[in-house]
This record gives sequence, structure tokens and C-alpha cells, in this order.
Amino acid sequence: MKDEETTFTETDWQRAQTAVFNEYDRLIKQLHVEGVDYTILQARRIVIYQDLVEEWKHSLTTLMTDLSDNAMAETVFEDLAADGQSHILARCAKKMEEWPDYIPSPLTIWLELEEDAERES
Repeated sequence: MKDEETTFTETDWQRAQTAVFNEYDRLIKQLHVEGVDYTILQARRIVIYQDLVEEWKHSLTTLMTDLSDNAMAETVFEDLAADGQSHILARCAKKMEEWPDYIPSPLTIWLELEEDAERES
């Protein structure tokens, strides 16, 4: 668990951003390996990953401004500490697949995930 007083540096966020992109790339590679039928079955997950990763494509300054107080987004740092890889997209997608519907705006998604994390704390 991260300490409430932890402040992540620009370098930390850059490392997290790269890790999130790598997680997305792992999904794409898995889809290629598994083939078309598997990919079709994963269509909703693919769209969710694309929506989630969109926020991480912003410049580092914007990314830090948008997500620095977001408890769910900051769980990526726990992933990195544990095994050096991001698992945040998979974790968030699993939560979002339970939502009856969602607004596919990247920042809105992250705000909703933050609210879920606060309720679960």
C-alpha cells in the first residue's frame, strides 16, 4: 500500500506511463497469438483498454495533473514495485466490465474508477 504522503516524481510517472503502454502492447500481442475468434470475444475488453490508455497518452504534465490524486491510477506504482509491470488496465477493465454502462471519456472513466476505489476503502 502506498503511504498517504507519497508524492510521485515526473520520472515515476514517466515510468508508469511506459508500463501502461507496455501492458496495452501485451494485450495486442496476445490477440495476435490467439487469433480472430478470441479477438472477437474480447471486443469489449479491447474497447475498454483503448479508452483507459487514452488518458495515459497525454503529455506527462497533463497526465500528472489529471491522475496524481487518483487512488486507482496510482495503483500502477504498486504494480511496478511488485513485479516491474503494469496490470492496471486489466484490473480496471475487470471492474468496468461489471458496470452496466459507462461514458467512454478517458478522464471520466478514471474519475469513476477513483470513486469505486474510495467506496471500497
